[in-house]
Amino acid sequence: MNEVDEKYHDLARDALFKSLHDCQLQDDVSLNVEKSEILKAFDYSGSILRSNSGDDRYRLMAETVFETCIRLARCLFFPMEARTIVLRGKQYSITAEQQLEVLRRNLKELEQYES
Repeated sequence: MNEVDEKYHDLARDALFKSLHDCQLQDDVSLNVEKSEILKAFDYSGSILRSNSGDDRYRLMAETVFETCIRLARCLFFPMEARTIVLRGKQYSITAEQQLEVLRRNLKELEQYES
């Protein structure tokens, strides 16, 4: 993570912990998604991580959902520069549409794995 990436990761995570209170969609975002959907996934995956229950795969899936919520919040509620992430030293642009699709797919898989 570089400094800007870390800054927006922390800001988005903190905003999610505060239930996205006072967060407004960025003007260039046309995606129709409810804050409650993001918060539900964030809280659900966070509770799994805090409980430290289940096997490694289950916790890894929960961590993926948790991090995707953070990335989605970055795309929706923060300036354009928040939409660049750094993974293994390389920069990648992310979009809200991509992140929402990933979140829904991984959340469904996590819920199925739990049952």
